[in-house]
Amino acid sequence: MYSTPETTIFSLLPLLLMTLPLGIVSHLLAKDKGRNVSLWTILGLIPLVNYFCILYFMGASNLRLEKKVDYLLRQQDKAQ
Repeated sequence: MYSTPETTIFSLLPLLLMTLPLGIVSHLLAKDKGRNVSLWTILGLIPLVNYFCILYFMGASNLRLEKKVDYLLRQQDKAQ
């Protein structure tokens, strides 16, 4: 049985609809945690890889907050 290009596009539609929200979530989490936004957005749009990206971000540390804490600790050390 041959498939037409229209049926191929329709069969990919659910996959595309599932990857788009995960790509957006990856973009927002990368921006929030101070990571490379473009890299993590692209990885978030790749099927199956995007699930691992979301799992990684659930446990990843927030680099922006770490820099702020390090700055405050350096300021505290200078004051003493």
